[in-house]
Amino acid sequence: MTPRQSFSSHPRIRDAAALGFTSSLGPFAANGIMPGFHAMAEDFGVSFVAVQQSLTIYLFTYAFFSLVAGSFSDSYGRRPTFIGGMLLFAAASIGAAFSQSLWALYGWRLLQGIGAAVGQVVTQAIVRDNWSGPEAANVNGMIAFFFAAGPALAPVVGGQIVMLFGWHAVFLFLLVYSLSIAAFIYYRIPETLHATDRSPFNLSAVCGNYAKGLTHGAFMTGVIAHGILFMGGILYSAGSADFVIKVMGLDVDEFGWLSIPLIFASFAGAWGSIRLAKRLRPKRMIIIVSVLTLAGSVLAALFDYIAEPGFLLLLIAPVLYSLGMALLRPVMMAMNLDYFPKNRGMAAAIQQFFVTASFCFSAAVWVPIVMGSAWKYALASAFCAFLVLALWLVSMRLRPEALKRAGVPETMR
Repeated sequence: MTPRQSFSSHPRIRDAAALGFTSSLGPFAANGIMPGFHAMAEDFGVSFVAVQQSLTIYLFTYAFFSLVAGSFSDSYGRRPTFIGGMLLFAAASIGAAFSQSLWALYGWRLLQGIGAAVGQVVTQAIVRDNWSGPEAANVNGMIAFFFAAGPALAPVVGGQIVMLFGWHAVFLFLLVYSLSIAAFIYYRIPETLHATDRSPFNLSAVCGNYAKGLTHGAFMTGVIAHGILFMGGILYSAGSADFVIKVMGLDVDEFGWLSIPLIFASFAGAWGSIRLAKRLRPKRMIIIVSVLTLAGSVLAALFDYIAEPGFLLLLIAPVLYSLGMALLRPVMMAMNLDYFPKNRGMAAAIQQFFVTASFCFSAAVWVPIVMGSAWKYALASAFCAFLVLALWLVSMRLRPEALKRAGVPETMR
């Protein structure tokens, strides 16, 4: 059946809402099960850290197969790749729901990561298939506006499901979620990569394209900066089971005290991103916001260390960083995909790989380091903000020559 929705030359709110929904499963699946970690540890007779590693496995495969998803979508089209990933995720969700051991859960979470990998990669490629320059940044900002609610609300929804039905039911909810996305794509999202624009899936050609991407100075410093920016904010989601229960001293059904403020910060940032970029110009805006995000994180870390505030004031650091991150990401994402007009799926895949790898790194490395101390969370975010600023300055220095080689005009002054 032919899809009934088409994308206009100028992005509309309904376009962004549709793409925000289709790209939301991966992060939701990562965060939604976190409130059940303690119950899962008890059921399996293992430590909390062992259960936490199921998140690491999910994110690792999510990151790795993001690279594969990009090439598949360049060769076989956006819709078939997207729908196939959702169906694989749905099947894995059934297995995870009925897991009888931690090792079985590890295996099903691995398959979930493979299926979820298509979401944000193909969505980014769809955006660049349809829009470029400020319009691409604009639609990224609107997508972020709708997308922000998913990852932040996931622990709230997951916590309620765990309290009412147990952790197994969270995976059944994810089953319904993934099938809903697959149906929505089938009926409502058009194919944006015409058959004449597709590149044959040739392993040597694919490897050659990725080699060009991974050795491209302006692109790589930009996508690593974007990934580290995400790392500093997702740290609070990756460690939410610790931050909410141990640091804030709340219960498993009270994740909303962290999630709701982060949602509003993300909404505010996504709404203001393009408006601020128009006032300050994109390049200048990114530098200014990066500096302010760094300064805010350092000051928040000092405040948390010296004052030992109550749980509401502990939200200052994550809210400030989330606001800065939401302001920066739409513009950075659009600028990073300017260098490869004929391989947008590949470029989007590499960018998404570093985003997901940063989530994986947060869960596996940062969370065990900062667990139990609010000031450590804030200081880790400040370190990420510093790296973002340094790497982006390098990327912008290399950008003019890189765009010239690609034959692409500068649309982000």
